[in-house]
Amino acid sequence: MQRDHLEAIQCKACGKWYAVRVQSADMRRHRDGQFAQFAFPYLPADLRELMISATCPACYARLCPDPITNPTAYN
Repeated sequence: MQRDHLEAIQCKACGKWYAVRVQSADMRRHRDGQFAQFAFPYLPADLRELMISATCPACYARLCPDPITNPTAYN
């Protein structure tokens, strides 16, 4: 597996830039409508979320806290 495509993504919440290296064929499939979890099974979940929503892991944790570790987050 050769990751030959570098995708630059800017977080919409904090403005920080991230570079994610993926296979170009997988990127085409994702842009054509394939879900990120199927197009990029080799990426961790936080990077797939970055590909989907352009929200970095730190900002996503602030926007959507884990209800198990913070049970009052959604009350």
